[in-house]
Amino acid sequence: MPMPCSAEAALTADEVRELSALPGADFEVDTEPWGCDFSRHAPGAPHAVLAQMQCVEEGPDVLWWLLWDDAGHRELRIAPGCPKLVVTEACLLVEGHPGACDQSIGFTRGELAGPGGVN
Repeated sequence: MPMPCSAEAALTADEVRELSALPGADFEVDTEPWGCDFSRHAPGAPHAVLAQMQCVEEGPDVLWWLLWDDAGHRELRIAPGCPKLVVTEACLLVEGHPGACDQSIGFTRGELAGPGGVN
């Protein structure tokens, strides 16, 4: 199994307030670092993590992604999720992602460190 990308990023306090105030916000967000969702990708390619899912009454849920690169550029962007299925469940990565489809959302520092890793 390939090691996940080891890049990580955290939401700013302003981004946390913005995402937490969304009507239909699906989960609590905070400023703890998240690992890149991609198992592997080309050097210099942007990293991504699902930052919030906004549940709406009509239409599909709105997915908010934190995208960043190694040069320091970052943005919150609404983008659809990957439409492909992993066995019987939807892939949990952003549409057009590099590499294989996946069912994990973000990696913890311990997972990034590997077996016996330290947080």
